[in-house]
Amino acid sequence: MTALIERIRDERRLISEEVTQLFAQTNQFLSVTRANRIAQTQEQAQRLHKFHENLKQETRGFLVSTATKRTAQAQAQKQYLHQFRQDLFVSIFGSR
Repeated sequence: MTALIERIRDERRLISEEVTQLFAQTNQFLSVTRANRIAQTQEQAQRLHKFHENLKQETRGFLVSTATKRTAQAQAQKQYLHQFRQDLFVSIFGSR
C-alpha cells in the first residue's frame, strides 16, 4: 500500500512538472510570437505609409499634368473657335 501511495505521488509530481514545463514553453512561445507579430505589424505599417505617400505624390503629379494638358487643350480650342468665328463672319459679311 505504501509503495502504491509513493508511486501515485511520483506520478502526480511528474505530471505537475510536465504541466509547469508546458506552461513555461507556452508562455515563451506566445511571447516570441507576440514580439514577431509586433515587428511584422510595424514593418507593414511602414511599408503601407510609404505606399500611401508615393500614391499621393503620383496622384498629385497626374492631376497637375492632366490639368495642364486640359488647360492647353482649352486654349487651343478657344483659339480655333475664335478663328472659326472670324472666318465665318468674314464669309457671311465679307471683309471690310
